[in-house]
Order: sequence, then C-alpha cells, then structure tokens
Amino acid sequence: MDQVVFVVGATGQQGGAVADRLLTDGWRVRALTRDQDSARARALADAGAEVITGSLEDPATIDRCVDGVYGVFSMHPGPVAPDQDEAKAGKAIADAAVKSGVAHVVYSSGLGADRGGQPTKWEIEQYLAASGVSATVLRPSSFMENLITQSAIVGVRDGALRTAAAPHVRQQFIALDDIGAFAALALASPDEYRGRTLELVGDALTPPEVAAEISAAVGQEVPYLQRPMEELRRIDERFARGYELINSGDGSVPDVDVDELRALHPELLDMRSWLSRKGAELIRPLLDSRP
Repeated sequence: MDQVVFVVGATGQQGGAVADRLLTDGWRVRALTRDQDSARARALADAGAEVITGSLEDPATIDRCVDGVYGVFSMHPGPVAPDQDEAKAGKAIADAAVKSGVAHVVYSSGLGADRGGQPTKWEIEQYLAASGVSATVLRPSSFMENLITQSAIVGVRDGALRTAAAPHVRQQFIALDDIGAFAALALASPDEYRGRTLELVGDALTPPEVAAEISAAVGQEVPYLQRPMEELRRIDERFARGYELINSGDGSVPDVDVDELRALHPELLDMRSWLSRKGAELIRPLLDSRP
C-alpha cells in the first residue's frame, strides 16, 4: 500500500474522505487542486500527499496526475461544478488510466445511475467499462454529511430538519467515511472487486425518522418540516430533480441490501452511529443559526 493513488476531488468532501482513508491506510496520495494555498490543499500536503496545481480541463495536467500511479479514484460533481464538463472529465481520466497502464480505477457514480436518474454518470460508467481498464464502480446514496453541508437548502437549520422528501418516503444515506472505506477495499483487492458495481447505503429512513435520530443525538427536539418542491426548484433545480426521484418510488432509486454491504465492510455506519461518532457535534451549531 505504499504505491500512489491519484484521488480526484481530494480537496472536496467525497474525494477528501477517500484521500484521508488512503493516507491512514498507508497509501501515497496524489491530489489535484486549483488553489494550492487553500486550507484543504495545505492539510493534504502536511499529511504527506503530493499536491499538483491545475485543472481537469487540461489534458496535460490529467496525464501528469495519472502518470506512474497504481490506482485512481475518479469522481466528478457535475452540476455542482458548472465550470467542469463532467462527461469530458470522466472520460479523460479513463483514457489516461488506459494510456498509463493504471492497475485499478475506482469510479464514484451515483445511486440509480443505470436507471435514468444520473445519465451523465451512467455514460461515464459505460465508457469506463468499454475502455478495458480494471475498475470498480461505487454508487453512493445521499451523504449523511449533506444534512450539514447543504443545510441552507436541504438539511438542519434554525432548529428543524428541512428537505423536500415526502414524510413517508425512505431516503437512503451513506457516510463519507464509508465511501472512503469501500474505495480503499477495492484498491487493495482489485482481483476481488474488478468489474463490480456497489450501490452504497448505510441506512434508509423516512424524514421524521431522521429527525427523531437527530433529536435523540443532540438532546433536543428537532422536527421535520417538508420544504415545498416549487420553493426548492426556485433555489436550485438540481436538488428538486433529485428529490422528485426520491419521492417518485418508480424504481429509479433502487433498494439496497445493507447487510450485504456490511459483510464486506463491518464498520458500515447507520444514521445513529454516524451521529454518535461525528454528526451530532457538527449539527449542534446549526440548530440556533439564523438566516
């Protein structure tokens, strides 16, 4: 595990969780950033990562990042980063991995990508499979951390949990740390994970159940208030589309056997465990926030 892995998005929350896990496990990490002076880039460098300044829009930068590495963790935020062409970047990473003879690629797609919910990620999955490179696809569900990082839109704010999910609908969640764990498993055991696609879910709860878990963890009542879909659409159309899929119940978001995932990764966190480990302390400051 002293070989190098290029982690796309290492200064963000998902890629950052993967980079942190790999560094903890003893891998060497190569990270790409637009700003080497950012707090996250400096933290990665201090932890021993090789930090390269550049952009995925530059083919020469991609070649430099992938050259000589053992593995790649590839993820692309899509609409969250409007200055990045998600499909172009994902395909360029796959091409560079083939060109450089990378031993294994882990691509983070999205839950239900093959069911029409995230067509660009499905396009990248298919391109990666056709490339012939050894690869594993992870399809994470909603991040538990989104309850905090997206709280201004969908999450905990001003003493309540607010999302656009219907109260009776079970939403599937995964902790970022567990995405890092599954990426590390696939990179450490490519023969076992080659060609596999894993839908990643640590828990499935209705919004009132999430609110109840949060209430118990922080020691105060945190009710669930459903945000009107039209209001959410005015703020951010991509969030509205996501919650329409969650609410539809039409099979576009698959049910996942959490027990099967826990057999691969016994430390897989459910909502209660995540809140106990870190979530509650991060949520408390948001309960008294004001616009």
